Amino acid sequence: MNNLKRKVLKALSLVIGSFILVLIFFTGGFILGESYNIIDPYADTEMAPDYTPEKFKLVKEGMHISEVKKLVGEPMNKDYDTLQSLTGNYYTRDGYLIRRTDKKLSLLRDIAWFGSEVRYNKDSIAVKVYSRWYYD
Repeated sequence: MNNLKRKVLKALSLVIGSFILVLIFFTGGFILGESYNIIDPYADTEMAPDYTPEKFKLVKEGMHISEVKKLVGEPMNKDYDTLQSLTGNYYTRDGYLIRRTDKKLSLLRDIAWFGSEVRYNKDSIAVKVYSRWYYD
């Protein structure tokens, strides 16, 4: 009888332990959503072909658009702000994990991403340089 109790307790602890482990795993996935990924910080950041965060750190206000392009290449996207009369060039964007086929089973499909943008005036001079983490 004593041996049977030990087997039942062992099986019960195995079931409860497995349940707690699964619960912690899924809870961790929800908590980490939109947080900074320590292992692969740029995992959810899609970047322009010649862009690197290190090169973008060299971009400064006052640079001409041709200097910026020579340094970090062509932007991914462009827009025009009619209110401020500024042209925006975007070198990164969100949502890279969703489009990656090798990450289909990833629990974290949307984490923090790194944004890099340069705004130019009508003379093609950089007036605003943005680089920051987005947690959206």
